[in-house]
Amino acid sequence: MIADTLDRLHHYLGLNPNLDLVIRALKTLDLDSLPDGRHAISGDEAFLNLIHTSLGTGGAWEAHRKYIDLQLVLLHEETIAWAPLEQLKGFSAYDAQKDIMLSTDPYRGSRLTLKAGMFGLFFPEDAHQPGIGQGQGRKAVFKIKAETAAPASKSLMNHRGTLPLSSRRLLLRTYTADDAQAMFDNWCSDPEVAKTVTWVPHPDVESTRQLVSAWVRSYQNPSYYHWGIEMGGKLIGDISVVSHNEQQMTCEVGYCLSRAYWNQGIMTEALERVLQFLFADVGYRRIVLRHLASNPASGRVIQKAGLKQEGIMRQAIKNKQSVFEDLVCYAALRDEWLSTPLSAH
Repeated sequence: MIADTLDRLHHYLGLNPNLDLVIRALKTLDLDSLPDGRHAISGDEAFLNLIHTSLGTGGAWEAHRKYIDLQLVLLHEETIAWAPLEQLKGFSAYDAQKDIMLSTDPYRGSRLTLKAGMFGLFFPEDAHQPGIGQGQGRKAVFKIKAETAAPASKSLMNHRGTLPLSSRRLLLRTYTADDAQAMFDNWCSDPEVAKTVTWVPHPDVESTRQLVSAWVRSYQNPSYYHWGIEMGGKLIGDISVVSHNEQQMTCEVGYCLSRAYWNQGIMTEALERVLQFLFADVGYRRIVLRHLASNPASGRVIQKAGLKQEGIMRQAIKNKQSVFEDLVCYAALRDEWLSTPLSAH
């Protein structure tokens, strides 16, 4: 189970190809204007049910085998109970046509309260009991086929997963659940760090803990790349692949760093090490980074790491002051970047 806010859904690109279809579709769907009912996204691989809900004590526990549920609250708030499938008893026979089995087990489970704009992602091993709360609500339930068809041809990529990487001063490593407090203290709660990135400062460490829990789960995916930046035994920043295209062999990288460590060449060092791994070990052909025009310091980091500016997307994104701002775009090509000594970047 994963719980998060809609504006961070893009962090889960790569978990499942059909989930990727939903994430991309949500960039253009106006859910508030669509009527209730079923809406197509990609045949039976991914589709959407929009429903109004009457909240109360909740109904039966439910679980699915073929589909992942992404339940996004659009109006009011809804509590959904969650439990690992094996903790519940008395499930009915599986209905293959409806992809559902039900249980009236009185077990309370873990309660997840989703406000408008929040979602819960429930996998086949996750039993869930929706509809808990008061009043009327509305939500979008995306049905995402858990198993995907075999690819027509073998991938040219050599996905390795998030392996530990080291450089002169840094250790880049996977996150653990114990990292939440350090993340919150060092950058997640800092409005200066959040000023020019997509996320907002975390209100409390519990928000950080939920996020890092989802990241840890994502490490099961060999095409998921997300490192914590450690220096002198202290967790000080973050760098990850935020999106990728398997067929085009391209990806985009994003990062952030604790304000106490700005202007020390740390992020350039981390970025160079990640580029080396993604180009030489994984096999990406092209790697992209972007920054807001109001954040030229990020541009200097990217240029020092050997990427070339390719253009400016004019007024491409609304910043946190609700002003449309330019995005500056950079890219590196594998053959060019690997043939250039790091000292020349």
